[in-house]
Amino acid sequence: MDSTLTFNRALVEKYDRPGPRYTSYPTAPQFHQAFAEDDYKRAAALSNQAPAKPLSIYIHIPFCKSLCYYCACNKIITQKTHRAVEYLDYLKREIALQAALFDRSRKLTQLHLGGGTPTYLTSEQLSELMSCLREHFNLDESDNHEFSIEVDPRTIDTARIAELRTQGFNRLSFGVQDFDEKVQAAVNRLQSEQQVYDLVAAARAAKFKSVSVDLIYGLPLQTVASFDTTLSKIIALRPDRIAAYSYAHLPELVRAQRLIRREDMPPPERKLELLELTIQRLTAAGYVYIGMDHFALPDDELCLAREAGTLQRNFQGYSTHADCDLIGLGVSSIGKVSDSYSQNVKELSQYYARI
Repeated sequence: MDSTLTFNRALVEKYDRPGPRYTSYPTAPQFHQAFAEDDYKRAAALSNQAPAKPLSIYIHIPFCKSLCYYCACNKIITQKTHRAVEYLDYLKREIALQAALFDRSRKLTQLHLGGGTPTYLTSEQLSELMSCLREHFNLDESDNHEFSIEVDPRTIDTARIAELRTQGFNRLSFGVQDFDEKVQAAVNRLQSEQQVYDLVAAARAAKFKSVSVDLIYGLPLQTVASFDTTLSKIIALRPDRIAAYSYAHLPELVRAQRLIRREDMPPPERKLELLELTIQRLTAAGYVYIGMDHFALPDDELCLAREAGTLQRNFQGYSTHADCDLIGLGVSSIGKVSDSYSQNVKELSQYYARI
């Protein structure tokens, strides 16, 4: 396969227009309120018919201890850790309700915890959650499964990394965004390079199968030179996968983004320069541009699947396990069961009431 990349600036500029968040499909405007409990049960029953697919689960943990100004995710900023105790109680009840709809013989081969901040949960709470999943679902306990968790480097230490591996996770995604201190201060997400280096080293020592790093281009105060420095440090770190997301600045829709100073925002043409830089630097360093902002090392299974024409994508991103029925658990989570997509309610009080 010819993997030569050409950055066509004119074509990129042509399609550089506002639109629904492109990381999920169908996009938000296609969702509607008419899909109800009976529809979901019907879809689940249909999915159990032979040949039944393996199962995948996405769990949304909405809590964060501090606000990142750029974030448009469904989140709750709170220092009151007892709220996670209450949430976990309802989440376990939903796990039992959902599990009853699916044939026990179906293996759960893919699991992803996102947020918010999944590592807002203590190690004990996370063990409790995993035990509940094992009680109600038929988990694939081999290391061929794809169990991943998003990690905020500010929330855990190296010892916790080893605990995550023991709990069954074999993939980690670290939220870095940018190493530049001025950019970090502008978005209220201060974290040291050493924190990230130590955690990645701990993940490798614990034999995680894949370590991924998330970056964001288009943040306030970013320059081509400053982001080039961040890319150099990430390349030296050599994660298995890199996701470089385009920042969508929509302060009229996302309240937190109003805390970003307008004069600090880079002009539109800078974002294209940052995208071009990212593609050039990462591909020159040996990463394969998978597409949709994602890069991976040539021996990564995503690259191998891409070469074989078997790469798939679902609401958890690119995957070699995407031929699963995806069950969304927790507030605002999205699932794909049989021929349907569905999303849990977005307000925590409504989620509790529905459970």
